[in-house]
Amino acid sequence: MGKQWIYAAALLAAGAVGWAVNGWRLGEQMAEQRAEHVDLLRRTAEANAQIILQQQADQQAQARRLAELDTKHTQELSHALQENRRLEDLYSRADDDRRRLRIEVRVARNDAIVSETTSAGSVGDAASLELGGAAGRAVWDIRRGMIEDRAKLEYLQSWAKTTTDGL
Repeated sequence: MGKQWIYAAALLAAGAVGWAVNGWRLGEQMAEQRAEHVDLLRRTAEANAQIILQQQADQQAQARRLAELDTKHTQELSHALQENRRLEDLYSRADDDRRRLRIEVRVARNDAIVSETTSAGSVGDAASLELGGAAGRAVWDIRRGMIEDRAKLEYLQSWAKTTTDGL
């Protein structure tokens, strides 16, 4: 029985040593995995930071392009409206004869002259059509509205193009 106890004690000691060595080995593996995980997290954070920096730079560039676009179209609209005001002032300072707004029109002959024969309409000579003062002022108002609408449309089209180009 003495030898059996020695074998059992040796077996227990070998098991304890094996258990301790296995624990150290697993501890080292976990430390390596932890270090790899920390390194992976660091590289992921650096990549995310680069992406965020690039997105910020793109956003700032797009904001700059939109600001330039806004300035350009605002200046164009301002110049067009100034020109319209200049023309309107010239119109309002003119004498009555020149203030009448004349529009050259082409009128079909059968519309200009009532004829007894029924024939197909033909294009006649140019005729002059005069508008009264209120109608003349309305033309300037309509022209100003058209200038503003065209400028707004061009601005919105440029804005849409600029924002989709940045995507």
